[in-house]
Amino acid sequence: MNRWHPLALLAFLLTLDFSSAQAEKPVPEVSILDLFRGSGIPAGDGGTTCSFDFVPAGSKWNPKVNEKDVFLASVKGEGWQLGVGKGGHIYSLRGAYGESVPPQRVFSPWNDEVWQAVATNEEIVTPIHEYQAKHRDQYGITEPLMYFIHQSGIYTPGAVEGDATKAAAFYSPCLRKHWDPATKTLRMVNWMQQAHTPCVWRSGILIYTAFRDVGGGAIEVSQILHEFEGEALNYFSAPWGGVRKSSLPHTVVSKADGSWAKEDGVWNWDNVPERKVSDSGGWEAWVQDLGDENSPALALVFGNGSGKESPGRPEYGGKHLILWGDAGRDDVRDYQVTEVSGQFGLGRGGSLTIRYYLVSGGFEQVRKRAAELAPHAHLKRIWFRSEAIQLVWVKEGTVTTDSSQNGERWAALQAFPTDGAIPVFLLRDKRTGQQVVTSDIYALAESEPYPNPLPEDHPEYSVYQNRVIYKQYSPHIGYEDLLGYAFTRKPAVGAFRKLKVPEGVTLHDSAKNLWILE
Repeated sequence: MNRWHPLALLAFLLTLDFSSAQAEKPVPEVSILDLFRGSGIPAGDGGTTCSFDFVPAGSKWNPKVNEKDVFLASVKGEGWQLGVGKGGHIYSLRGAYGESVPPQRVFSPWNDEVWQAVATNEEIVTPIHEYQAKHRDQYGITEPLMYFIHQSGIYTPGAVEGDATKAAAFYSPCLRKHWDPATKTLRMVNWMQQAHTPCVWRSGILIYTAFRDVGGGAIEVSQILHEFEGEALNYFSAPWGGVRKSSLPHTVVSKADGSWAKEDGVWNWDNVPERKVSDSGGWEAWVQDLGDENSPALALVFGNGSGKESPGRPEYGGKHLILWGDAGRDDVRDYQVTEVSGQFGLGRGGSLTIRYYLVSGGFEQVRKRAAELAPHAHLKRIWFRSEAIQLVWVKEGTVTTDSSQNGERWAALQAFPTDGAIPVFLLRDKRTGQQVVTSDIYALAESEPYPNPLPEDHPEYSVYQNRVIYKQYSPHIGYEDLLGYAFTRKPAVGAFRKLKVPEGVTLHDSAKNLWILE
């Protein structure tokens, strides 16, 4: 298998022309995680490390939650320590200020008060919110109607109520991960979850995330969100997050003229403080002592929506806001919320790219570094046209994308989201040990009917008739890999065959009419 340096691969992909005149060009063999487009900022020169072995962050959490449940990786750079959750989200970020992520609530441990991406459809969720506001006693039976897709995972109200029939903590399954010490980058891809689970809505969102040390106390967070099925999305929190107020009590927000000001406010959903991203300097920061330029501080760099960093693709035309506010001062919810919202449409087959930075250091240093990085941050749509392929292998009847296993080449799938192609997943039924190749990521999940909780005269009543709830969190389901993408119809150009599986592996009905390269 050819191995490409990320910068060399990027240079190659940018030169590709997919006309017939270019048909002789070699097709690069890559990993599905090679889809990120570089910012051009060099990696930091420190001794950054990454470990997938659990070591507590050293922070004080709610005593009723267990950090080991969420842990995926720990990344340490100069002046910061990052805790990456199983959902590819940030569940801990430590610096000279101590722990910056809130202590957590029992019914949403590292699900809500973390750094993550969130997506929804406002036309679907707003009528349910309005009904719940008028009928608070109906919240429980209408919760499965709520449409909120979290990068982190699901809410776990059963933990509060002692209800064993409800799901335990379930974080968005990680389908592939890789640490590259040369570029100081941790990359992964996860399947995002409907946060209010069980839910009558499915989630068809993949999120690719890369954490990279770019020096000067800065972590570059790059994400690709791809919708492979489901309802159109029109509201993105990218990112959603915030800080522990007891560690970083003062909030400052930048202005377009390069200045900044201390900001206060309460996150109460009725009157949340906000600013157009274009009216800011592209960053927000939190500091222990506003009067000390060397005081420990943390900045979020979200950019100002100018689109300077990526010519050829304008920033989207929808609303783009930075919002902030205090969600509580007690020991349980020690949280200042921050959200960068993007309000624009994204349908099935669409992708968007998110890039932001988290910068730790002294207050003056953090402001300066944030201003330098702001032109490189963005939130916008993205398209993939590459013909790059992901090779898949089989060894002793087991499917794998790890070429080091010395298996036999079995298949070549499209490596990146491509027009006319859908993702192909590798699942395992832990009850039998059977591997399943499928394009339906719910293939092994049970479902059951859910009676319509809305009154017959409600305008949305018909939407929720004859619906089922899904139990994708069932412990017998192993989410093993994203193998790549396959075409739903045979392409007119090129040598393609129908997807078949090795002996001993199950091909789910959803994947029986997919096409891959010969």
